Amino acid sequence: MIIAGGTYLEHCQYPKWERLFGSGMRAAIAVSELSENTVLHTYVPNAWRKDVEATLASFGIIGKLEPTKHELIFEYLDTLQKSYVPPIPAEAEQEKPLIVAGDVVLRFGLMEGTAEVKGRTVVYAPQNSYVKFHKNGSKADRLAVILSKEELLGFGGLDGKLPTEDYLAEAAQNVFEDKPAPQIILTKDGFGGLQVFFGGDPISIKSYSAESYFRIGAGDVLAAAFAHAWGERGLEPVEAADFAARSVAYFVEDARLPLLPPSQLPELRQSRRNDQKLRLLGVGRFEAKSLVMQTEIWIENLGGSTAFTFIDWNGESRVEGPIDLLIIGSSESPSTCDEVRERIGDPKVVFWPERDRRTVQLCFPVSRIAGDFPSALYHAMRSPSP
Repeated sequence: MIIAGGTYLEHCQYPKWERLFGSGMRAAIAVSELSENTVLHTYVPNAWRKDVEATLASFGIIGKLEPTKHELIFEYLDTLQKSYVPPIPAEAEQEKPLIVAGDVVLRFGLMEGTAEVKGRTVVYAPQNSYVKFHKNGSKADRLAVILSKEELLGFGGLDGKLPTEDYLAEAAQNVFEDKPAPQIILTKDGFGGLQVFFGGDPISIKSYSAESYFRIGAGDVLAAAFAHAWGERGLEPVEAADFAARSVAYFVEDARLPLLPPSQLPELRQSRRNDQKLRLLGVGRFEAKSLVMQTEIWIENLGGSTAFTFIDWNGESRVEGPIDLLIIGSSESPSTCDEVRERIGDPKVVFWPERDRRTVQLCFPVSRIAGDFPSALYHAMRSPSP
């Protein structure tokens, strides 16, 4: 498979993590053991070139590296939240296009330039660029585009509308009617699930359960897995999308790469969204209260909602009803546990920053303990299907 995409430096504070990845590099590594003679077309600044060449060689990837003067670095507070996105270079500063041709091609949106692609089967993930595939002269006999729900609304002329089923279906129909059009549209949710549009009503692919949730690059992995399954293995769109969802669940447990073929993927259970409104509780001072308020916003952004939020006890003797996510401030002592359990029982998920996992598990033996904020959200909002 041929991949055209960016190579960027990624920093994350929680957990501490620094890697040269970007969409192109990550996707190439993802399929390196599935696709023979994987080729990556990308821009690379001179300061990173030797590291990139060594990484590609270690995975047997052929690198077609074009020089660039731009060293683009993404900063993340945690694996869910970007704290800094580098500005896109001005048009006058853009590099010359990458020229790519082949049988099966995966094209990502790029910041420092563009990729002009000609292929029999092409998968395009614009990644917030809102640039239509054919605008730069790219051509494909078969084309699939992978979009977020917001991107689909934008491409379908419904920018600003809520991502309801009706508006998404209308936007997809508008994209199909705007010739030349893709044959397949995939929309992704925040947890690795998909909707597949290719005529008629969309088909939903649920996400699969994972033990932890490392989200940086999950969309890159999803695109790479679908492109391999649909373009190289010849799977039907729904089968290919299901393989992509399984691959995301494999990846998000500790950013595991390369991906495994379908026959070797571990047994995974589909996850279901908790359709009830979530109940949150923060125990502690400003830190915990602030994080609960931030959590409410993230739950809404990820398609959920909250019913009740308690950010302290307010003198109440007991909080009625089960708590889906308990957040305890890092400065709280283990003696807090008894009072918390007496008042609320056993919460579904506990997130206690800076506290070692064994201590938290002893305090809450029947609760799921999340070691990071994205995993706490993931498990509070999702649970395995029976």
